[in-house]
Amino acid sequence: MTKDNFVMPDYYNQSKPKAEEDLVKRKCFRCGKEKKIGRFERYCSPECRTIATQHDMGSYRMVW
Repeated sequence: MTKDNFVMPDYYNQSKPKAEEDLVKRKCFRCGKEKKIGRFERYCSPECRTIATQHDMGSYRMVW
């Protein structure tokens, strides 16, 4: 193998296009709006996400 006919392995190729994600109509966890959201998303907008995470009083946090 020479420099001219070198083939880059697949795991080095970072320019592959990502597969299209199937969007499903789901309710937002904060406001309840129905919107097409990805598989691992919970909130309909960045605004809902920041408000929900800033004011979250879950049991996993340490409260003094």
